[in-house]
Amino acid sequence: MGMRETFIPTGPGDVGLLNSTMIGAVSYFHPCRLYMGQKLGADIDFAARMTLETIWAHFVRDGGFRHDAAWNAYGPYLTLQLAHAFLLIGDVARMDTCLAWAVRNAAYATVSRYDGAPDHWQVVQGAWNEQHTYPIATDFAQVPDRWWYMGDIPHGWAAAEFNLLLRDIIFFEADEDGTPHVYLTPGVPPHWLTGGGTVTVKDAPTLCGVPFGFTLHHDDAARTVTIDVNQQLPGNVGFVYPCRLGDVRTATADGQPLPVPGPDVPLPPRFQQVVITYG
Repeated sequence: MGMRETFIPTGPGDVGLLNSTMIGAVSYFHPCRLYMGQKLGADIDFAARMTLETIWAHFVRDGGFRHDAAWNAYGPYLTLQLAHAFLLIGDVARMDTCLAWAVRNAAYATVSRYDGAPDHWQVVQGAWNEQHTYPIATDFAQVPDRWWYMGDIPHGWAAAEFNLLLRDIIFFEADEDGTPHVYLTPGVPPHWLTGGGTVTVKDAPTLCGVPFGFTLHHDDAARTVTIDVNQQLPGNVGFVYPCRLGDVRTATADGQPLPVPGPDVPLPPRFQQVVITYG
């Protein structure tokens, strides 16, 4: 019987094997960003995206990636890498779920002091770990029947993945086909902005060679997003604002109306203020 899932296997020895080592294919998105312009062809791009679906369906529980084939444990930095892939393709809901698991379990895990205890011990206190064992992740509800890992703490790779993810949630650069542009708050979920939420960036290093700064403010009642750029990028760099709050109704840049082709609103270089309304 043929398999019903589409995925890129780890290597020739894994063809036809549905196991968690396929997580390596996530590098197509992050950090390699080969998805931009489908650099390896449309067929490979489709296979990579379907691999994300297969990983989500078989190896993610409560937002955490379970690396049964190699570690028999959760993979914090692999969970964050997976979150980064979802961010880059615009699947902010899944990104947010993975990030929430990583912060809740991998960085601040707790376990009961004894069976039925109302209070918990904190066993990981903000120091990222390489592998996160199932007993710790489940308060000993799941104890594997074979070897398992609780990896290096603190783990520099996991900490780096966390910081890289947060940075790209706020903004990231793209330069496909020689048209440099920056995505503004592409990974900020709507619930982060509820209640007049604000995102502020100052003196941020960029691939453009100069620091960048902006402020985004959300007005819940008016259903309006206002973006003010305080530190400009070079004049050939445009912007994109992916609206996650609702259908975009209008957009203006420095008082001039902008076309609204869809949820990803293109913004001109060197604007000072953009106002976007949604419904």
